[in-house]
Amino acid sequence: MKTRPSAYARSLSGATLAVGLAFLAGCSNMTMVEYPNYHVAEVESFKTYGAPSRVMMVEVHDRENLVTPETWASALSNHGYPPRLDFITDAGDLAPNQTLRDGYRVVVAVSPSQTTMGEKICTAPETTDYPADTTRIPVRIAFCAGDSPISELRAHFIKDEFEQHLIENGDTIIYQLFPRYIRDDDDHRCGMRRADC
Repeated sequence: MKTRPSAYARSLSGATLAVGLAFLAGCSNMTMVEYPNYHVAEVESFKTYGAPSRVMMVEVHDRENLVTPETWASALSNHGYPPRLDFITDAGDLAPNQTLRDGYRVVVAVSPSQTTMGEKICTAPETTDYPADTTRIPVRIAFCAGDSPISELRAHFIKDEFEQHLIENGDTIIYQLFPRYIRDDDDHRCGMRRADC
């Protein structure tokens, strides 16, 4: 597996691109999911390696616990390209035939501090209280392998409809974190709309 710390690859899936543009164009009452950043060239193989039993931990950091970790796990489960993952919040919920690969998990930081980005989201995510007058809550989400993020994205949820919008956008989040293809920025024959690079 070759990491590319100096250049991030962008998702090439036509569906992902269309969904991302729709959310970025967004309306005032719509949750926005931004384009992800990838820190490796082969995200899908990391997904398979990181979840040998198709189960993975989700680690939620939210000072105000607006939505429970269990709701996050449910909203993110069974989406994306096969093999689809089930997310859990407690290793005690594993079935007898399931195993977790140590360190591989999805980390969620609701209302993250300014320093919670890059490796910090995997090693020491910090969250802040929501401003009393806020209507949108920023969220940073990353697929982590130990101390390093493999893929990460930001979203902005409508505070009053947070849970509903999380459930509605769970598939978008997982497609972004675990794409089927990502672009190789070092291959100059590749274009933004080509899904085979």
